[in-house]
Amino acid sequence: MERDRGTKVIAVIALVVAIVGLSVGFAAFTSQLTINASSSTVNPSDSAFAVKFSTTASKVEKGEVTPEVTPGEVDGFSGNQATISDDKTITNIGGTFTAPGQSIKYEFFVRNDGEYDAYLKSIIYSNVDETSNIKCEALSTTTPALVEKACKGFELKVEVGSHNTATSTVASITEQKLAKKTDEKVVVTLTYKPDAERADGDFTVNFGAITLNYSSSDAG
Repeated sequence: MERDRGTKVIAVIALVVAIVGLSVGFAAFTSQLTINASSSTVNPSDSAFAVKFSTTASKVEKGEVTPEVTPGEVDGFSGNQATISDDKTITNIGGTFTAPGQSIKYEFFVRNDGEYDAYLKSIIYSNVDETSNIKCEALSTTTPALVEKACKGFELKVEVGSHNTATSTVASITEQKLAKKTDEKVVVTLTYKPDAERADGDFTVNFGAITLNYSSSDAG
């Protein structure tokens, strides 16, 4: 019996040694490798945002814009040939009026030729003097007081697409998207209103510029 007990003890000790041996055999080493990425900068090209005037729809074209006059075929009454000479400006809008009830209308396009959707943010009427975007001046012997009254009968109206019509500054516009590679019509109309006063001679009418401001973001 004593011999058997000793044998058992030895067996237990051997088993413990075997377990320790297994623990040592499966021990693992660890090591951490770290990658630190530095900050990067993205600088999109300004040329990717390209909202332009065009004489035609579907593509950007420069050239002349012929006005529509109402009523037509009135002696002395005519509209100037306007010109889109660069992507962002149309010039020579105007003409010669002879009586109240006449209008000169120009139709052209604004096209988003870039890689971003564009949003119309404002329509700004620039003043000719400190108080108004329309200023009249008597010529020759025309009575200035009558010219001042007649001047109140002129209107400069711009329509952008089917959603924005302005006769004065609209400082904040939202949700007016012009998707990339699309266009919408712009209509500019000069009107000598039917109920306007008449002057007793020739006079000039000066209109301030109109600016359409577009952004790649509709926020703000």
